[in-house]
Amino acid sequence: MNPVIVYFADGKSKAGKALFFNVNKQTFPLQVETAGGELEVLTIRLDEVKKILFLKKDADALPESPVHRETIDQSTFASSVALKLAVELQDGELLTGSTVKYNPNDKGFFMMPLNPADPSERIYINARFVRNIEQRKLLGRILVDERKISNGQLEKAGQVQAENRAKRIGTILVEKAMISQVQLDESLKKQRERTVKLGELLIEAGYISRDQLDSALCIQKEFRNKRLGQILVDLKYVTPNDICLALASQLGCAWVDLSQINIPPETLALLPFDVEKRLEVVPVEKRGGDLLIIAASQPKDPELLKELIRLTPWKLELVVAYDGYIISAIQKNISN
Repeated sequence: MNPVIVYFADGKSKAGKALFFNVNKQTFPLQVETAGGELEVLTIRLDEVKKILFLKKDADALPESPVHRETIDQSTFASSVALKLAVELQDGELLTGSTVKYNPNDKGFFMMPLNPADPSERIYINARFVRNIEQRKLLGRILVDERKISNGQLEKAGQVQAENRAKRIGTILVEKAMISQVQLDESLKKQRERTVKLGELLIEAGYISRDQLDSALCIQKEFRNKRLGQILVDLKYVTPNDICLALASQLGCAWVDLSQINIPPETLALLPFDVEKRLEVVPVEKRGGDLLIIAASQPKDPELLKELIRLTPWKLELVVAYDGYIISAIQKNISN
């Protein structure tokens, strides 16, 4: 039985276990726990469901640290399967993920979250509640288009990756002798290009189109005080975590989702408020006796690191965070 969270069209949600789920059926049974601790089976109508999160078995396990380290080297965001989807729902919510195949005529579809730290293993989305979908090719689709693998091989590799999110799709294809390492390397070069510019990186990663970047840059010319990443998020082209994953993958460092954690006041106090505001950084975690982890939107900026070393007595590790969340954390800190 899959642990799930069902989100309904009326805004309500219900957690439980899906006893059986088939996208071609109109209903499915959901086992829930009542207020009295008893188990009850409800019949859920799919046409009333907006989305369903199928959770990982260890989704309730608390991480030792809010800093995500284990999957950044997977580069372009798991290099997943065939297509990257950016799904905007009618209520404005934006979901990003990958899928082996997508048919706009289907009543619903599954996608795998691009963020390996996501508690969901996969997400079912009811097409009835979708406003817009952008789709971009990922490594798997490129390999199929170049006739280096078949659709069947891609689906098989996708199943393996779903069971082992720590592996890149390319690594799986090589291990299964579906392609050679040389073929993989050639295709990876076409999939991405290392660049210091956020907009170009997001294009190469399949998150946004050239037209979308141009639109965001035009807005930035009118509102020069707004960061490109914030504009892209406001336009619902990407999510804050998309930006963090992109930068962390490119820069080879860890990242943190500041919207999901409460930083202890004693940790925030390790840097003066005026320093946090001026440099737009936030202390996230004190590890051991001498390591301070600090979130920044540009953690590889040598001038930033030099300044922080001058101002602090500890060893430092800078990690990526969405600048909008950094600013919110600083403001919350000051107000407290």
